[in-house]
Amino acid sequence: MAHPQIAAFARLADGGAKPTRLLAGQKTLLGRTMHAISYDAIHDEFVVPQQFGQAILTFRGGANGEEAPIRVIQGSRTQLRDLARLDVDPVHNEIFVPMSDSVLVYDREASGNVAPIRVIKGPDTQLGAGALAVDPVNNVLVVSGRTPGGQDRRTYLRIFNRTDEGNVKPKRVIGGPKSGLRQLGGPFTVYPPRGLIIASVRGQAGVLASDESYVAVWSIEDNGDVPPRWKIGGPQGVLRMPRGVTLDPKNKNLIVTDKRLNAVLTFHFPEIF
Repeated sequence: MAHPQIAAFARLADGGAKPTRLLAGQKTLLGRTMHAISYDAIHDEFVVPQQFGQAILTFRGGANGEEAPIRVIQGSRTQLRDLARLDVDPVHNEIFVPMSDSVLVYDREASGNVAPIRVIKGPDTQLGAGALAVDPVNNVLVVSGRTPGGQDRRTYLRIFNRTDEGNVKPKRVIGGPKSGLRQLGGPFTVYPPRGLIIASVRGQAGVLASDESYVAVWSIEDNGDVPPRWKIGGPQGVLRMPRGVTLDPKNKNLIVTDKRLNAVLTFHFPEIF
C-alpha cells in the first residue's frame, strides 16, 4: 500500500496534471484516512486530522517531501476521539473539531496534550456532528449532522454563534424535505463576504454514487425547510460522488472533488461571489 500523501497542484492544472509538491513519508505522521484539510491563508499553514493517532497536525503552507508537522495536538486532555473533520479560524486563531455529540475548540497555536478552550455540548445543541465550517466575519459556526436518537436520518445544518459554549440552542436550523439535505458528501465551506454555505449533497441516502448528486448553496440567514439558493449537478449531472468543496474567489470558481470520478472539477460560478 502506498504511503498516505497530500498533493498540491497548480491553480490552472487540467487533465493528467502532475503535482507541484507532494507531502509524504513517516516523518509527516499522516495516516491512511484523512477526511478533511483546512488551509489558513493568513498564516500560510494547513491543518489535517489524523484519525488513527487521534491528533491534529499543522504543517507550513509550503511543506514538501517527508516534512514533519510544525505542531501536533494529541493526548488524553484533548478529548479527541475518532476525529475526521475540522476547520481553522485564522482571524481568531482557533481550530474547530466536530465530535459525534459536541464541538471542540482549540487555540490555533497550541501543541501537545492540551485541553479545548471551549466545548459545545448538551441536549439543547441537537448535535449529531459530522462536519463544520466557521465564518469569522459574520461570527457564526455551521455544523452539519443528523438528529440524535436515530428518529430522523436526514441531515441538518445547525448555525451557532462562533463563541458559543456549553449546552446552547442553535440560532437557526436548515433542513427538511424541501432543503434536499439528504446526506452531505463531505466537508463543506462558507463564503463570509456573502454569508453563504456551500456543500456537496449525495444524490440518494445510503447510495455512494449517483447522478442525482449536486453542490448546493444556502445563506447563513436561512432557517427551516428551505431549498438551496443555487445548485450545480443532478439530475443526470456530471457529479457522481462529490466530496470536498472549496472556492477560488479571485477567479469566481467553485472547485469540487469527486471520489467516483477520481477527479477535481472546477466550475465558473460568478453568481455566488
